[in-house]
Amino acid sequence: MEEENRSKWNYEEFDEVLEEIKDKEYEKVGLQGPDGIKEELLQYASELKEHDIEPVMIGASTFGACGIADEKAERMGADALIHIGHTRFLHPEKADMDDINVYYMPYREDRDLMKVLRENYGEIEEDETLGLVGVTQYMDRAEKAREFLESKGYEVVDGKTGLRTTEKGQVLGCDAGAAHNISHKVDAFVFLGSGHFHPSQVSEAGKKVYVVDPYQEAIWIEPANSLDDETRAEHARVIKHKDKKKWGIITSSKKGQNYMMAVQIAKEKLEKHGKDVYIFVEDRIFESDYKGYGIDVYVNCACPRMTKDFQDLAFVSTQSLDVLDEVEIDHN
Repeated sequence: MEEENRSKWNYEEFDEVLEEIKDKEYEKVGLQGPDGIKEELLQYASELKEHDIEPVMIGASTFGACGIADEKAERMGADALIHIGHTRFLHPEKADMDDINVYYMPYREDRDLMKVLRENYGEIEEDETLGLVGVTQYMDRAEKAREFLESKGYEVVDGKTGLRTTEKGQVLGCDAGAAHNISHKVDAFVFLGSGHFHPSQVSEAGKKVYVVDPYQEAIWIEPANSLDDETRAEHARVIKHKDKKKWGIITSSKKGQNYMMAVQIAKEKLEKHGKDVYIFVEDRIFESDYKGYGIDVYVNCACPRMTKDFQDLAFVSTQSLDVLDEVEIDHN
């Protein structure tokens, strides 16, 4: 899909969405969003009511557009869904995820990211070519950030779209293709956002990452390939459990986290080594749900965040299973 066509699903203003909904004469519309903006969802619901459109509130929180609730909205008789907080998610195994018309309104954080960049850009080494990426909450400031950096003498390369993203330069926890696609052109990356999770995905492109962090009001550095230690730890978990006969594979019923091709690949890899394989599916996955099966190690084919967050059980990625080809296995 061409990059210039990907932004057509995203809307910056609620008024734009409301006009389209009125033009289509929709009578009932679902509303979905993350925890931090639920009061705003009620405000939007009130606006829908003012135009004689019945709102249907999706009560469960959402952590990304991978968890789109269009099926729930449709079961409630909704004609469409407004998903607030994220851009549209493109599933690599599905041409079209949406069962009903979905309007995506990315949430733009109002913290002054540009002030942080202006006051701290000296932390960025001179004469570096920089790749510009970030999370959707701040990508509306990407052009201003590029112009500022160029005014200070830096050469800036705009990030591309990834496999699952619809904004240029946008990074997801499961897709840092925006950075990887331009890594050969840059010396380092400038990341617009906060936290270590997303910058660490960018660092796997083999370059350090300058994080323009509006929460810490500073620019700090995520080292290149910062996930190497985690990858080694994951390989160690596979080796530790290599002689276990029973292995589980977990996927999600959330549309954007349901990767049946990955499940099949993991299943074939495990069965090649004589494992008894059990496939599990759940909407929202909690580690506690999997402690009673007598299975000590699970392959994560849903959200990659689980592999990092779950501690009591061994969670590993499909890629880490390649280690089994390098070790002797004893099921006795």
